[in-house]
Amino acid sequence: MLKRFRSAFSTFHHKEHYVTHEQEIADKKYTIREMSTEDIKELLQLERTVYAGELPWTRSAFLAELYSRYAHLYLCVLYQNKIIGFIGSRASLDDLHITHIAIHPDFQKKGIGSFLLKEVEAFGYRQHCQTISLEVRISNIDAKRLYRKLGYEAIKRMANYYRIGNEDALYMVKRVK
Repeated sequence: MLKRFRSAFSTFHHKEHYVTHEQEIADKKYTIREMSTEDIKELLQLERTVYAGELPWTRSAFLAELYSRYAHLYLCVLYQNKIIGFIGSRASLDDLHITHIAIHPDFQKKGIGSFLLKEVEAFGYRQHCQTISLEVRISNIDAKRLYRKLGYEAIKRMANYYRIGNEDALYMVKRVK
């Protein structure tokens, strides 16, 4: 009962300060820090690069998440002072939902996505979440492989989930241990 109460209580915004730090990943040093509203222009540009000119999220979507009353964690990865990746997550009851993740194509398959996922998983644990969930495009073979490697399981297929291309999504979940 206490665990359920803590989980429900953590849903409401309780700001956890993420400490900016340097992180070595695959023999390169990156800066990991919380996302801020000043980053949005650069994040939109990164989205255009990652998603072939499309913008899955708008400026207002980023603002809504960054100012959300729910417990959340949005992180950026910088290389040589340029954002090359980011992840977003939001806690709701006993689930931490990964809302967005993007890594610049030049930096994919170097462990950055795994690192970011582990950071938000640790946040979910601290928020007393029991599961971590996300959606991924059916066609995104590399992302699905990464999520499975990290312990996520496919739960269901969501028809026409993505507006761009009317593509289905795979809903995946990982149990927090």
